Amino acid sequence: MNEQALKARLKHIGKEKGKSFNEVWKLLVLERFLARLSRSKYSDKFIFKGGLLLSYYLTIGRETIDIDLLARRLNAEKSNVELIMQEICVLNLDDGFRMQFINLDDLDHQHMNYPGFQIGIAVQFGVMSDKFFVDIGVGDVVDPVLLEWPSFNYKEKPLFEDPISLEVYPVETIFAEKLETLISRGAANSRMKDYHDLLLLCRESKLIDKVRLKDNIIETFQNRGTLFSLPVQFQPDELERMQLLWSGHLRV
Repeated sequence: MNEQALKARLKHIGKEKGKSFNEVWKLLVLERFLARLSRSKYSDKFIFKGGLLLSYYLTIGRETIDIDLLARRLNAEKSNVELIMQEICVLNLDDGFRMQFINLDDLDHQHMNYPGFQIGIAVQFGVMSDKFFVDIGVGDVVDPVLLEWPSFNYKEKPLFEDPISLEVYPVETIFAEKLETLISRGAANSRMKDYHDLLLLCRESKLIDKVRLKDNIIETFQNRGTLFSLPVQFQPDELERMQLLWSGHLRV
């Protein structure tokens, strides 16, 4: 497929999904990385997580532009992770996409209390180019489930291949980790999307196995050394600030 044909198909897909060309292009770029990961010899070394995965289960109301993974059963030294990412990027799937490892930095997100890395990756299809990040966490204990990630369809046929098989976070683990973040960080957590996502998951309770959720919450809190304490309490000035942040989040 050449660049002109891909652009035409992405515009068609965007019209069907009610998304802009740039949104569809970005999602396709992330899909092509996931396809490479799933077909690499490291497919069992990473568990897919984060906002992009959550958007599979429900409508989260925001664009996701990066990929989140959890590393497991591998040497998590920087040099080794860099080599692995380079190898995944250069995997040829005959899809016309070229990916190149750019850099690896320590993951420095204020909302995260565990180590990890952020990898910058450049991608090109014809003269179209882009860049995205892969955030890799290290240290959490997760029992993943297998998911057939749906690849883009064009006129009821896969744009490139059949669904992509990935090991992913269960919904219950997503809930447990977000809850742990809210409790451990309290008023220091300014990420309203964590509250938003928990609210959506509570509303879509049919997605959640309550027994598994209980086990996941206990395991997550124990693994992160967090005391489970509800309700989450704020001082009056903290609550006022959080309400302002929430109002701002709703306007986005």
